[in-house]
Amino acid sequence: MLQPFKLSGKFSGVSAVACALFLSACGPSGDAPATPDEASAPETEAAATEEQPAEVRRERAEILEEYEAALADARKTEGNGSPALWTLADEDTTIYMFGTVHILRPDVEWRTPEFEAAFDSADTLVLELDMESDAGKQAMARDFMSRGMYGDGRTLSNEISEGDLAVLTDALQPLGIPMAALDPMEPWMVAVNLSVIKLQQDGFDPNSGVEQKLIAEAREDGKSFGFLETASVQASIFDTLPEPVQAEYLYETALTLEDTTTMLDQVIEEWADGDVKGLGILVANPDTSGGEGIYDALFLDRNTSWVPQIEAMLDEPGTVFIAVGAGHLAGPDSVITMLRDKGHEIEGP
Repeated sequence: MLQPFKLSGKFSGVSAVACALFLSACGPSGDAPATPDEASAPETEAAATEEQPAEVRRERAEILEEYEAALADARKTEGNGSPALWTLADEDTTIYMFGTVHILRPDVEWRTPEFEAAFDSADTLVLELDMESDAGKQAMARDFMSRGMYGDGRTLSNEISEGDLAVLTDALQPLGIPMAALDPMEPWMVAVNLSVIKLQQDGFDPNSGVEQKLIAEAREDGKSFGFLETASVQASIFDTLPEPVQAEYLYETALTLEDTTTMLDQVIEEWADGDVKGLGILVANPDTSGGEGIYDALFLDRNTSWVPQIEAMLDEPGTVFIAVGAGHLAGPDSVITMLRDKGHEIEGP
């Protein structure tokens, strides 16, 4: 269980948590939620009458001001003009590590000759989780939906405050999504879906995400696949958040939904430039990723788990291409930093 944390770091809420999601956890597909069977989510008297705790909410202007300050810091550094690529090797094994973005605009150019040579040489493509097989896709849908639904008679409308509900209702109007479609969902699931649906409306495409491109090419080339964790692990990151934290995450996501596209475009600029330091400031920073709890869950704990798995790959001869969310390869607790701290020599920024 994650410990409670405050969404009070620089540009927390949608910019840190949602943008971190697109450079960290793969998450659900982002399709518009289907309208549920009304009988599946009955309103209970207890839920309807339970007194909501007092809350303190930030204004949109405050969130955006903090985001702009962090963005200014990120833009003080620069990369070499293309997404970063790292190499870890021994006598008979080469491991390439490449940071991805899970959802992109179709016209974003991110491939380079260096990338092509590394990927073409690989025998195995290693991803965060199985998005390649039918069983893996089914597990992702099953685990996210089962963890993201109340399933006990509660509804979102009755679990969040009137003020949060009003902000959410306003955000839903331009999307054309009825509140009834979201009522069976927990706040974190609604927040993730809103962010992805908004991005899709603004021209982003999950099928243009780096992983989807690499999966198709790896299949065609006959590469084998490996995975670092399960869909259940990723879904549990948000499902175990304390309910007040989930509610605040949803509030800030809804409040700044119109800013989501601009924010992710700017984060992607840092990624596409190979500005690893700037990307760390924006995405993988314990001061800017929603507080210690969410940072630990999204980055620190998972990176710590992945490092020994990557080290074990050195025991087998061959060439491995690891493609994981770019946030895992940036920041003070990145996979790269952890491997270097253990004495491994790694080529790259």
